[in-house]
Amino acid sequence: MKIGFSILSHKKPDRVYIELINQLAKYPDHSIAIHHDESKSKLDTVVFNGVDVDVVKDTVVTEWSHVNNIEALLKTFRLLYDKKCEWFVTLSANCFPIKSHTELIDFLNNSKVDGYIECNNVNTDHFDFYRYFRKAFETRMLFRIPFIRKNGTFYLKPIRIKRKASSNIFAHSFIPYHGSDWFMINRKSMKYILDNKSRIEEVTDFLRSVNKYPDLNVCPPEVVFQTVLANNKSLVLNNNNYRYIDWTNAVNWHPNNLTENDYDAISRSEAFFARKLEEPSSINLLEKIKENILTDINEK
Repeated sequence: MKIGFSILSHKKPDRVYIELINQLAKYPDHSIAIHHDESKSKLDTVVFNGVDVDVVKDTVVTEWSHVNNIEALLKTFRLLYDKKCEWFVTLSANCFPIKSHTELIDFLNNSKVDGYIECNNVNTDHFDFYRYFRKAFETRMLFRIPFIRKNGTFYLKPIRIKRKASSNIFAHSFIPYHGSDWFMINRKSMKYILDNKSRIEEVTDFLRSVNKYPDLNVCPPEVVFQTVLANNKSLVLNNNNYRYIDWTNAVNWHPNNLTENDYDAISRSEAFFARKLEEPSSINLLEKIKENILTDINEK
């Protein structure tokens, strides 16, 4: 079984990035596709120690929570699909495996579903912040006017009006879904994504219009693929994306950097990948994972 790894990056390869690539190269049948934002830094693949990677040539400028990330991902997806991959895994340069390659291969070989991707129904699921999503989808901002807070300070209050149903793609039977942009899907799901370019563009264009207003922002990489896949009822999707991510008291919508203190929790986790690892704070953790977890039975 061939696994394709899709990586979006922008920073110069550090030790975490290099070790990630080295670990992925241990899979007996794999392809690695990288979209690297050259406007942020140059990517010299020599540092990957001879590992064969496919680097997207016609890159786009990417940003955190930006609509351009959809096109960047699609470019890696097309490369991996053409390489005949059967499963596709999205990663960043700050991700790292926390299960051996044999364990992931066995897991995917025995899978009865078409994808492990978090897909929460924005209209019905319980997350409190989804009310902001619904507001962003159902209304548009006209302008902002000055208001005075109770403490006497000024702020600009957005004035919004209801969108016409014709300008809201979610006004009828098409349901918005949201979830983590880190997922694993099979070839059937990937084919559906690549075969439905017009639907992808429709959702992407809608979110671009939603996010042009400064008061509300919906992260496209957490909505587009989730929405397109979850609305296809012929696909069987598991809401568990098998990632270890620590959001405890996290700020600014970024997960906590993982350190050696997280090792025990990671070792007990059912997840296959962890994030976010940063150099130098995560290096001791990375080495401990390599020494104690990333060793297959036939290598012991």
